[in-house]
Amino acid sequence: MIEEIEELMQHWGNQFNQVGDGGGLGSPMATIMEWGGSAPRGTPGSRDLMMASGGGMDHAAMEVAAALAQLERQSEKGALLAKLARNRYLPRPAWSVRSQLVLLGLGDDADRTYRNWVHALHQQVQLILTVRSAPGRARNKRVKSRVTDLTRASTVARVRSC
Repeated sequence: MIEEIEELMQHWGNQFNQVGDGGGLGSPMATIMEWGGSAPRGTPGSRDLMMASGGGMDHAAMEVAAALAQLERQSEKGALLAKLARNRYLPRPAWSVRSQLVLLGLGDDADRTYRNWVHALHQQVQLILTVRSAPGRARNKRVKSRVTDLTRASTVARVRSC
C-alpha cells in the first residue's frame, strides 16, 4: 500500500460522497432568469454551499476519478482494479475486507491477495497521475505499442523472492 495514494483515494471517496461526480455551475442566462437580473453578490456565510449546490469535486478528486476511468478502459485487470477502488473507497460506512472479497470473486481467505490488489491499484493510479501531470507535449505523445504503454494495468505475473 502506498500511503500517499491511499490518502488521495480516500479524499476522492469523500468528495464523491459529498458532491458526486457530476457538477457544474448554472449558466449566466439561468441566473438572470432566476433572479430577474444579476444575482446578489457578497453573500455572507460559508462558501461550502457552492460545493453542495453543484460545484463538483475539487481538482485532486477529479484527477483521481479520471485516472480510475482511464484504468478501467485499459484492460480487464484495469476494470477489476477500478471496481476494487469503488468498493473500497466509496461505500459509507466502509465495507469489510471479507465482503469486498466476495464482490471481487476472490475466496474468503484471500486477504494477502486483496492487499496485493490494493497495492497494484495504488501503483497504477500513481503512474497514471504522474503521466497526466507531465508537461503537455510529453502527455499528448501517442504510444504506438501496447507493450510500451506504461499506463496499462500490468498483465505480467509478479516475481516473488523468498
